[in-house]
Amino acid sequence: MFDKTKHIAKMRPAVTKLVNYFKSKGIEFISNDLHLDNVIFKSKDKEILISHHSFYRFSGIAVRYSKLGENTYETTEITDEIFLNDYMKPIIELHFSK
Repeated sequence: MFDKTKHIAKMRPAVTKLVNYFKSKGIEFISNDLHLDNVIFKSKDKEILISHHSFYRFSGIAVRYSKLGENTYETTEITDEIFLNDYMKPIIELHFSK
């Protein structure tokens, strides 16, 4: 059975790295909004709420496909750090850049 608490704990090192990046830009991280299961990134004038399900990718393992040749593809598992840097980070940056 899927254990959300263990999954979040496993992602903690990658999340901490992302949180520190945004903290250096004046954006605070709140790990739980206490009623809707969202994480919150907040600056003095903006905030974005992202569901735990999306932010911590509760949906499971993700892979990336790369074309190596005409009929050859390679799959690479997307690690927690890749997921946060390649998917979550751009969403958050875009929100705060407007």
